[in-house]
Amino acid sequence: MGVWQWVRRLCRRSPADLFNLVVEPAYAIKASSRNPYFQGIERLARDAGLLGEFVVEAGGTLRQGRAEGLPTRSARLMLDVYPNPAAVEGRSVADYAEGDGPRRVPRATLVLDDESELFLWFEGKRARVAGPALAATKRA
Repeated sequence: MGVWQWVRRLCRRSPADLFNLVVEPAYAIKASSRNPYFQGIERLARDAGLLGEFVVEAGGTLRQGRAEGLPTRSARLMLDVYPNPAAVEGRSVADYAEGDGPRRVPRATLVLDDESELFLWFEGKRARVAGPALAATKRA
């Protein structure tokens, strides 16, 4: 690598990562964790990459893993609370704003450790989050 390429790579400004996010499955109703349907939803969520450790990038994109030096937030994906099961399964729902319009896949809701929320969805193969908790982190 030439000196100028090295200098350009060093000076390139990429948006900063915001925080580490640990997403764990949770249930609003205790009996749901023993229900075969919700056990299947949890397996689907794991296979789809909705559970685990992520780094939240400045644009709201999630990437697997964790980054040293960033604060870590915990989140619960309530697997027995609508619309999360529909989002995990990729089912489509009617858009309430346009009942006659095309159906859409709902966003999953993550409840953070401070009870604020992030909305999770996929754009292509990349998971993204948005919501008031993300906006508050960007301002801080």
